[in-house]
This record gives sequence, structure tokens and C-alpha cells, in this order.
Amino acid sequence: MKMTRACWVSFFFACSLFAGEAGPIPPGRMVDIDGRKLHLNCSGRGGPTVVLEAGLGDSSLAWSLVQPELASVTRVCSYDRAGTAWSHNAGPQHGLSKAADNLNSLLKASGEAPPYLLVGHSWGGWLVAVYARRHPSKVAGIVLVDSSVGFDPPTIERMPASPGQGPPRGLLVVKKSANENDPFRKLPPDLHNVYLWTESLPRLDDVDDPDEPLATVQAAVHGVLPFDDKPLVLIAARNAEGDLGRDTDKGKTIRSRILGLSRDSKVVYAESGHHVALEKPDTVTDVVKEMISRLRRQ
Repeated sequence: MKMTRACWVSFFFACSLFAGEAGPIPPGRMVDIDGRKLHLNCSGRGGPTVVLEAGLGDSSLAWSLVQPELASVTRVCSYDRAGTAWSHNAGPQHGLSKAADNLNSLLKASGEAPPYLLVGHSWGGWLVAVYARRHPSKVAGIVLVDSSVGFDPPTIERMPASPGQGPPRGLLVVKKSANENDPFRKLPPDLHNVYLWTESLPRLDDVDDPDEPLATVQAAVHGVLPFDDKPLVLIAARNAEGDLGRDTDKGKTIRSRILGLSRDSKVVYAESGHHVALEKPDTVTDVVKEMISRLRRQ
């Protein structure tokens, strides 16, 4: 059944009405992996299954304007990493390597079958790159949404240390949600209220694990094609901070190196800030739909 953006908003509004002490009811289902529960939200039918990976500090809500459009043509899943939104009690994920393991376990336990078309935003692009290198037979294609995939590492704020031997705890990223320029204000008001609830939760994820994505980078620099001939599209945001989407020497070099990850790659530009899926959702859906059509023809 096709769920339009309006229906999607109405659904979340219903969730907010029935929110209990634990917050709004999750739109998806809680999936048990190794005694922990992660929130997985899947909709639509068909293949390949699109897997949406949010950026650092973001949750599945970041895809709220994209998922219902993609669900009209195929199966699509978004989820919350351990320590985020409805998965906030699932414990720390210990960086990209553990997060990639969690994603593999989540997809397996949920019965969502490959092949997957991976769509990763920002730090989520690093994560899908790790997953694609580890599980190449499960991956049909990759879309990187304003993600440098390790070629231009961001400065990541370390989480406060915990007393004793426990994992680090505390807010990893503090968003200024009252700011009129906050891209999450593109969400309808009721859905934005759900987003504000997710922002009120402590984050337990630990992302300080650059080694594996940097290994992907080094392989590409030395002439190895980590993704072989899998289709790869980089969506570069023209108005984001950093050089990825800009016509600077550094920007051109980063884009060239990312395109060198696969024999079959191209770049698409978005007249957008960093959160392309919120600011220019049609750019993301058009790219993904085009890749779906191509993969089905193959």
C-alpha cells in the first residue's frame, strides 16, 4: 500500500497522541538482536530493498520525507542505531565496526532479504561503505548523500567519559532545534515534535572508530576498487559546509577519489545544505528510483 507524505504525517500524529511515559509509539517494530532491541521501520514492497542509514546523531526520522516516496516503488527500511531514538536502550555500538555488525544482525533477524540498495547520509555513508566491503554479495548498489566516506574526516566531538569502566555516556551532538535554520524544521509540526522527543534522550553510541573506513580509502588510493562494478552515486550538497560539493581543488579531489571506489560511479549535485533528505528530498528519491529501475533491468 502506498503511503503518501500526508499519510505518513498523520500516522506520526497518531503516535504522538498515544505516547506514554516512554515517549511516542515507534512507527516500526522492535527487533531483538543478541538480547537488545533495535527499532526498524520498513514499508513498501519489491526489490531491491532500500536501506536508509542516517548521519551522525540523527535517527530514522531524518528520512521521513524520503521513505514514503520510495515505498511507492519498492521495499524500504530505515532504523535507529543503538543508542538513538527508539533504540536508545540498546546499549553502545562501539563505533563503525560494531554498527555495521548491528546492521547485518538487524537485517538478518528481521527477515529483510538482500540484495540491498544502501543509502548513507554523512557518517552513515562511512557505515554503509564498511558494510558493503564486508558483505559485497548482499549489496546491489550504493548512494552516498553528502558523505566523504573517509576522504575528508570530520572533527567528531568525543563523548564525556563515564565513571568506572562503563561506556561513555552523554549527548554526542547538541542540535539547536529552536533555530529557524534547523533542517529538521522542514518536518511537519507534529512530526517535528516527535523529533524533539528523540533529541531529549541521552545518546549512548560511541563513534570513535575510523580505522575501517580509512582502510577503504587507502584501498581506493592505491588503485583497488573496493566496490568493484557496483553502481555508486554520490549526491554532493552545493551549500553545505566543507568542500565536498564545491568547485575547489580539494572538493574536486575528494569527489574524484569517491568516484574511484567503483567502476560504475557518478556524482549528482543538490542545491542544498548538508541534510539533503530534508532540504531537497526529491533529489534523493530521484537518484534512488533511477538506480532501482536500472538494477531491475539488469
